[in-house]
Amino acid sequence: MSEDSNLSREFLHASQSGDLSKLKTLVSKYDVHDWTVFRHSTSGDTALHLAAREGHLNIVRYLCEAFEKPDFRVDVANKDMKKPLHEAAQFARSDIVIYLIEKGAIVDSLKRADWTPLMLACTKTGSDACKCIAALLEAGANLFLRNKDGWTSMHIVCRSGDQNAFNLLLKKSAKCVEDRSNNGRSALHVAAFHGHEHIIEQLVTCDASILNTRDSSGCTPLHEAIKGGNLAAVKRIIELGADVKATDNVGQTILHVAALTGNMDAIRYILRDNLIDIHAEAFYNVTPLVAARRSNRMDTIECLKEFGATK
Repeated sequence: MSEDSNLSREFLHASQSGDLSKLKTLVSKYDVHDWTVFRHSTSGDTALHLAAREGHLNIVRYLCEAFEKPDFRVDVANKDMKKPLHEAAQFARSDIVIYLIEKGAIVDSLKRADWTPLMLACTKTGSDACKCIAALLEAGANLFLRNKDGWTSMHIVCRSGDQNAFNLLLKKSAKCVEDRSNNGRSALHVAAFHGHEHIIEQLVTCDASILNTRDSSGCTPLHEAIKGGNLAAVKRIIELGADVKATDNVGQTILHVAALTGNMDAIRYILRDNLIDIHAEAFYNVTPLVAARRSNRMDTIECLKEFGATK
């Protein structure tokens, strides 16, 4: 190993482990003026990426304050165009998010697949994640930006299910509940699939029109709740006024979806409450029993037969 590569390895390791003393020793011994030249060969991560990810604010401060130019150091990018602010946000390092913003980090910088720091912060739950979200919003982060799949920060919060994070976005702009992904999924589709009942209720309160919206495959949030297997969410969406007889683009009812996915709790609920005819046909004469057979779900097949399915 060459001296340069060995120095790079040591510098990065010290930054990742939070060893400020070792870092200062290396800088002094080798007269380091620009730490951005030290990078992981695979990812292109710099010392600042690693320190931000691991939560070492002392290292972050040192790297940002103890060196001369270049000015871009706070926004140094790795091979995926990921910045230190992305790292801090993704790992809910709220103190580092706040510090990097104060040092001029670009709040809405895009990494690979068009993810912003705000989107990454929204993947996490808990108080530190909420502090990151609040700091980013206060600094002007755009909650209407979309990643490559058309997901906004609201879609992502509705997946993670953090109530406080949801409230932060909603307070910033209630219009964010109206956004659709590239395949037409609303925030309610996402919350329904993941069974976040309180968020489901708030979304419908904000905009009742999204209750029966369809994605590009014709699925409603109720279809998604069935797919997600959360019966409490299914019941709540129905209580809120969802159309229980809605069908997707191939004519499938929620009973078909329950049969396909093996959601026997939903099957029993639907049939006991007579929500859907057990012999309802989708396109090409596909009944719930046919759908269960196609999925080779023997327990589901037996469950449907117990309720009288014959075809």
